[in-house]
Amino acid sequence: MMSNDRKIGIEDMITMSEIDEININQNLYIRYISDIIYTYTGSILIAVNPYKNINIYKKEHVFEYHRCKLGDLSPHVFALAEAAYTNIVDDHTNQACVISGESGAGKTETTKFILQYLCTITSNTSSWIQQQILEANTILEAFGNARTIRNDNSSRFGKFMQVCFDDYNCIKGCVIQDYLLEQSRIIFQSEGERNYHIMYHLVAQGQKNIHIAKAFHLRPPDFYKYLNITSSEQININLESIKFDAVTMAFTVLQIPQYVIDGVFKVLSSILWLGNIQFMDIDGEGCDFSNSDQEAIFNISNLLGLKRCDFEKVLLIRQINVRGNITEIPLKIKEAVENRHAMAKALYSKTFTWLVTKINNCTNPGQDGATFLGVLDIFGFENFSHNSFEQLCINYTNEKLHKFFNHYVFALEQSIYKQEEISFNHVEFTDNSQCLEVIEKPPRCVFKLLTEQCHLPKGSDSAYLSNLHSEFEFHPNYIKGNDRRHWETEFGIKHYAGSVIYVVDGFVEKNRDVQQDVLFHYMSCSEDMFVKDLSNYQDHQFISSSYPRGSSKSKCTVSDHFRHQLQSLIDVLQNTKPWYVRCIKPNLTKRPNNYNHSLVLDQLKYLGVVDIIRIRREGFPIHLSREDFIVKYKCLMTDKSVECPHKYIKDILEIVNMSNTEWQLGKSIIFLRSKVHQLLENKRKEKLCKSALIIQKYWKRFYWFNSFLHIKRAVLKIQHAYKGWRLRIHFIRMRRSAIVIQSHLRGVFAREVATALREMRRVDEEMKKNDKMYEQLNTIHTNNLADCERLIQEEIDVLAHISDNAQSLSKPFDKDNNSKTTSTESLIHQDSVDLDNIFAFLGESDATIGNPLLEEINNDMNNLVQDLNEEIDLCTQNEVNFESLETGKSFTIKGAPSLPEPTVPPPPPPTSSNIIKEELKPEPIYEAINANKLSNTKRVTSENENCPTHKITKENVKKLLTPSCSIFVKYQIDDEREQRRKQRVEKKIHELNFNDNRHKDVHNDDSFYNILEFAENYFNTHELSSDNHLISTLARKGRNNSDLRGKHEMTMFSKTDKIPTSHIHMFDPENVLLSCNMFRELCKYMRGEHNVEKELQIIQYIIGLGIEREELRDEIFIQCIRQTRSNPNMEWTDRIWLIMCLCIVAFQPSKLLFRNGAAKQAVQTMELYKSKITKDMDKTQYVLQSVEHHRNVYPNCDKKTLSSHF
Repeated sequence: MMSNDRKIGIEDMITMSEIDEININQNLYIRYISDIIYTYTGSILIAVNPYKNINIYKKEHVFEYHRCKLGDLSPHVFALAEAAYTNIVDDHTNQACVISGESGAGKTETTKFILQYLCTITSNTSSWIQQQILEANTILEAFGNARTIRNDNSSRFGKFMQVCFDDYNCIKGCVIQDYLLEQSRIIFQSEGERNYHIMYHLVAQGQKNIHIAKAFHLRPPDFYKYLNITSSEQININLESIKFDAVTMAFTVLQIPQYVIDGVFKVLSSILWLGNIQFMDIDGEGCDFSNSDQEAIFNISNLLGLKRCDFEKVLLIRQINVRGNITEIPLKIKEAVENRHAMAKALYSKTFTWLVTKINNCTNPGQDGATFLGVLDIFGFENFSHNSFEQLCINYTNEKLHKFFNHYVFALEQSIYKQEEISFNHVEFTDNSQCLEVIEKPPRCVFKLLTEQCHLPKGSDSAYLSNLHSEFEFHPNYIKGNDRRHWETEFGIKHYAGSVIYVVDGFVEKNRDVQQDVLFHYMSCSEDMFVKDLSNYQDHQFISSSYPRGSSKSKCTVSDHFRHQLQSLIDVLQNTKPWYVRCIKPNLTKRPNNYNHSLVLDQLKYLGVVDIIRIRREGFPIHLSREDFIVKYKCLMTDKSVECPHKYIKDILEIVNMSNTEWQLGKSIIFLRSKVHQLLENKRKEKLCKSALIIQKYWKRFYWFNSFLHIKRAVLKIQHAYKGWRLRIHFIRMRRSAIVIQSHLRGVFAREVATALREMRRVDEEMKKNDKMYEQLNTIHTNNLADCERLIQEEIDVLAHISDNAQSLSKPFDKDNNSKTTSTESLIHQDSVDLDNIFAFLGESDATIGNPLLEEINNDMNNLVQDLNEEIDLCTQNEVNFESLETGKSFTIKGAPSLPEPTVPPPPPPTSSNIIKEELKPEPIYEAINANKLSNTKRVTSENENCPTHKITKENVKKLLTPSCSIFVKYQIDDEREQRRKQRVEKKIHELNFNDNRHKDVHNDDSFYNILEFAENYFNTHELSSDNHLISTLARKGRNNSDLRGKHEMTMFSKTDKIPTSHIHMFDPENVLLSCNMFRELCKYMRGEHNVEKELQIIQYIIGLGIEREELRDEIFIQCIRQTRSNPNMEWTDRIWLIMCLCIVAFQPSKLLFRNGAAKQAVQTMELYKSKITKDMDKTQYVLQSVEHHRNVYPNCDKKTLSSHF
């Protein structure tokens, strides 16, 4: 273990056995050469700058130290940041990390590591504001840091960054306070040093980007005199350009507009051009511009948006305000050069201050910042060969912070020990109070004397120095100078870190900080928006001034302003819990692995590390009042009653089993060392954790039980409301359905009544018409009979006369008479009624399948034939001979399955040929029955043309006389049979008319068209290619007509089961896809590729689509018709017609398809198909019923339904 300690040193130097500067220095050296740069001295972290990259700052290291206590892991800056953040979370008190050390000791990098840690551990909540904080540090580093002989990235200003947290311990913003920017670096840099980083970034970007160079009038780096560039030292253009891009990105993250960014770079470029202006002396009383100054003046005027004459006036003339009167005085060449430098410093200083304010506006947390963690990164102690006013302010700052540290660590600690009367060993420490009295204590101090000279009209550096010598000549911390020869130009102060000699040259001028009021007045009228805004921006030291502008008393001096800022910083730190990081510089050459023992030892001395270790080791850093101690650790005791506080506190401390040397009880405060406090905190947290678990358990039970009850009540309410809503909806639907059913039934009943009334009216009119016709015929026949009797009597007389004359010749003519008789009888037989031929078509119904309606009509027709036979027998018995009348072939009207008997008896034969031709046209039996259906004039005309008229000659009149009279007598006598026939026929007519009147509008228009014409008008275009996908079909454009399938081919049988799109035009793409899928399934069903269950599913699928989607119905009929036309397989045709029949029963085609020949096509094909079906009689019968449905639109109520057939 000891060898291991020698190898890596001691992590916490409080535990060292021997405390002295040599052992401390040796321990730091051992850890330094092992790349262990962090060491603890209690809660104070000592960091030695390694001057190289060490791989201990990655993200995994951040999470390794997160939620770990200080001292659990090896020393690290992350551990210190975690301790400060933990105090914010636990105690809700403000924290501060004070980072101190010489220039080049690593303060700036330590600040960045602390900010990186804080932003990383809270990145899960507000990553954007954290990124803005990091990028703000990038901008401040570019504008406020520069390379010095001791540090390549030295902060030339001080900053205090307050990282603000909300009540949930999340970062909500950051407020930055800057301190004393080194303005002299703008115009002058010592050998080996450089100007601010941003200047080189901008010039390097101009070398790589021509557009940037033209926009900002940039030249190479060695062109500018404000940039300390020598031939032996050149800048890295690529590296500086990359850093310029990083700065530009940081501006973007902070949401700074592009015109503002361009304005900032224009101001920087104008500052560089100011350094190149060379004045020309005019008789020692004034100055003017040289020839080389014209370009610089022109570029600066353009960059700042000023008029050239105004800018030249600012450079050459000085304005003095004397009691409100402005006096212009020409500047001498030396004054003009100083005025030029003052303008450059004023522009840069104002731009830097404006940037800090802009960053604060962007990252300001507002009202959300409850607590904060401050990170102080301020310049370290400086002692150069030439020290000026800036070094005095920097060293004054370090003296002030050292005083605060000593007061917090030593003086305040030991004063509390004395007040509480506890035993302790007094620790001596370096007190710098006298040094601070020389610098800041009024009424006579370094800063006060300097301010007096600034307010005097002719104040000078020499007068100021003489006042210092006379005032502090005998002060122990004041030095007149190292050499008597320099007493008129120098003075010195003994600081805690050593003596520093200051050159007084320029003190008064720098403290005045001429603000260039005239320049900013002209800038307020600039054409550039940023320059105009910059001129209106006012520094804080002028805001509270009550003096008029332009007066010398209106300007608060730089030293006074800085002193007030520093005092406010100390006030803030006193209200926080400070955490210290002491940065040490191992060597002056900025080389890694180079440890200068004497240099480190000097830093350890004035940092007071030995004293810190001693007081941290021997003292009691933890202070708690008795009340706070009892309240905080009362939870460790089972007995909660506090009768004697002193004894109660001892009982609590005995729990940790530590000796009395580790803690002491004062009058009102309990003093604890870190070991005791750590043990008490561990036990307290353990107890709180257990108690919290119990509380959480009961609270969760209570919370979830209440949540369950609340949800249950809500569910019951929702169920109640939903059930009521569902029942109301069901009731409304039932009521609507009942209303619809009632309306349909009432409509059916009303239509039946109306149809019956119309039929009764029609029958009554026909009866009246027939009666009228019978009366006319009776009148005509009576007259004709009288004429016939007269003619017959005359013929008889003539025949009697002829017979008398022929008797004498009877024998020779017997043979002739016999032949004449035979011919007469044959003529009579030819003219007789051939009833067998007339009703021969009734025999066709024998081949039909048993249909109840057909059977009933056939029975009626048989009865009609029987009645006609009886009439013929009666005529034969009465010896009636009359000529047979040719009636022609009867025809049927579409939609009648058979012929019922006539409703009226046939009229008697006429006696006059003219009357028969005009009025007695024979009507067919079927036409007489369904006369009400023949409303179309064209059809009636064609039917009348097909009916032949009676041809009655004069010779036949004699033969018809007696039979006709007997027939009329027979019809008039047999009224009972006539009434029976009439009732029977009227019943059939009523049934047929009831079915016809449902869709009378469809049958009213008997004009049908060809299916090919329907295809030409309404079919889509199909291509001949095999690629039948819908998307490819829709995407094809510009194809020739030769690649398209003809419309006549689209109505014939298709071998393939794929079609590119639907047959009929459709607007819904989903229906088009369904049509293609339906055709494929139809073809598979036609070929019998599936089992019975799958075929039934396909039938249900097709019929279901037709019922659900009305637009697909015509498509289904067209596909079925196409696959039945020219189908080579009879079995396939049977399957398709079976589906068509089922579809006809389920739904009807559209009127357009019905009128365009599809229905006619179906009927004609079905008639042909009917004659070929012989196997399955049940299916054949259902096909015939489907034909009936197709004709009558609505099917009759048959006994066999769909379920009975299939």
